[in-house]
Amino acid sequence: MGTATITFHVSDAERHELSARAERDKVSLSDYIRVRLGLRGQGSEGDDDIVIETQEQSEDVRDRLVDHDRRLHVLEDDYARRQSGA
Repeated sequence: MGTATITFHVSDAERHELSARAERDKVSLSDYIRVRLGLRGQGSEGDDDIVIETQEQSEDVRDRLVDHDRRLHVLEDDYARRQSGA
């Protein structure tokens, strides 16, 4: 499988915010952005972190991720509201 690099520009403030969120979630900035775009995080290059899950486990993980994403949006919206002084 080939690889490609996608480059986009953000302000210093946006980069700082993204970096802080990635650090908070204990992931690399690249993986944070990949996951936020709906892609898989690259993580480690080895096979040590590959886990075969049952369908039920996969659905449970998917449900938790959806819930996590929903909560994250609520927190980010609240943070943005507080920052804007509203």
